[in-house]
Amino acid sequence: MPQATAPHKERRWACACVLLILVMTLFAACRSNPVSERPISTLPDLTLPDARGGAFHLRSQPAQPLLLAFLQTVPDTSDTPSRSQVVFLASMAKQYGPRGLRVVAVDATTMVLGLPPARGASGDRSSPPEWSNDSVRNTSYDWQLRFPLLIDRDGNLARKLEVDRVPTTFLISAQGRILHRWRGFTRPAVLAQAIEELLGGPLAKTP
Repeated sequence: MPQATAPHKERRWACACVLLILVMTLFAACRSNPVSERPISTLPDLTLPDARGGAFHLRSQPAQPLLLAFLQTVPDTSDTPSRSQVVFLASMAKQYGPRGLRVVAVDATTMVLGLPPARGASGDRSSPPEWSNDSVRNTSYDWQLRFPLLIDRDGNLARKLEVDRVPTTFLISAQGRILHRWRGFTRPAVLAQAIEELLGGPLAKTP
């Protein structure tokens, strides 16, 4: 059988390189823009404590569309995915809040660190020294949140929604149906597109 000539070998090598570059580009795109999953599920009818006091009923009335994000508040550094995600959650709240969208964050630190249910005391054995209900409340002020930051003490809500990483963000209809789930950091353009589809398209610009 005749051996491949040098030009043929070069063409094959070039094709292989191009294919490898395409695969790597696709992989990077998937990591930076998580694919929206559409689980057939509904939001559990639960009430969680608000970090700033009181309680928050997830299926409160009147019913409104909900952007629900699970975040990690410890450690709190500027380069963590949760800290970056909360900036864009605030942007969504400011942009779409007047159109009826609720934005709610859930602290999932105990779930992420694999801890037993936390009781809230600063020195409690079931929480790391830097985590407590007080620290979550302080974080809500440090992050200058204008929307609720709930505490999922025992990870019950995270388990029901099959959250296995943070940040994880859900877009939920006014009827409580989960429309989108994004695992990992999600860019604002991805969130905005899904929200606009839910709310009926972008606002018309006045001439």
